[in-house]
Amino acid sequence: MWADQIRGQQKDLLKLSTYYNFRFRFCNTAKGNEKGHIEKSIEYIRRRVFSKKDTFSSLEEAREYLRQEVKKLNLKGQTLIGGRTAASMLAEERSYLLPLPPKYDTARVGERRVSKYSTIEVDSSFYSVPDAYVGEFVFVKIYPEKIIIYYKGSEITQHRRRYGHFEWVIDIDHFRQTFFKKPGALANSVALSQAAPDLKEIYKKHYTGREKDFIELLEVISSNGLAKVKEAIVKLESINPGGISTDKIKMIVQRDDKPEIKAKDKENDQIEAFSKDILTDYTAMLNLSGLKEVKVI
Repeated sequence: MWADQIRGQQKDLLKLSTYYNFRFRFCNTAKGNEKGHIEKSIEYIRRRVFSKKDTFSSLEEAREYLRQEVKKLNLKGQTLIGGRTAASMLAEERSYLLPLPPKYDTARVGERRVSKYSTIEVDSSFYSVPDAYVGEFVFVKIYPEKIIIYYKGSEITQHRRRYGHFEWVIDIDHFRQTFFKKPGALANSVALSQAAPDLKEIYKKHYTGREKDFIELLEVISSNGLAKVKEAIVKLESINPGGISTDKIKMIVQRDDKPEIKAKDKENDQIEAFSKDILTDYTAMLNLSGLKEVKVI
């Protein structure tokens, strides 16, 4: 088994070296002295970068920190080479380098059949797919950090990759058709438990016991985005906290998407105000002091 994995890694390395046109050399096991240049480079980064900060909330944060710190090092002048920077020397050498080929895709690929639960299985974990593809074969690209799923050449979804056993990665938006037919299954579903915190809060606060309306709200979110729906809910809460409904949210979202209607309303308000001013002046001319208010119909 281990021999097969090593042979597979050697083949992948050979493909990568052929693509980018570089040579490689293997060192003996546990012989760090045979690759002193690499070991010294790692020690340099550890000392100059991670000695200042070595605690991060996520791998992405650590990578971004490393990226920014390496940029600073590359822009720092080196005393032994006349104060020149690594960035300036690289810029000088670019004209002598081979053209950069397109990015090498390191994904593992394969086909999967979508199960009756609208999921596919990758390395003992399960990932949701839109329920319209149940029973279909999909093409999967498996990266170290993400999984992208295609159907007939078009991307239909992607997920962050999990490395545990029998983990479920579920997107509630993938089950809209299923929940529309069986709304009672929504409340205790894995899809709802893994939904975005803001979406779960909307369900608990305004849609508990109204699953069918919530599923219709998912359609509105899919078309307009969660941010706009949240803004509409805030507006409705300021008017009537107990009157939140999908129809009202949809009306506000659609109205806000039409700026020309807003401009027209503003113009009508100006016309109405101007009309009131004319009627007020006319009333004063006739000395109708007893008329306190003039209504414009």
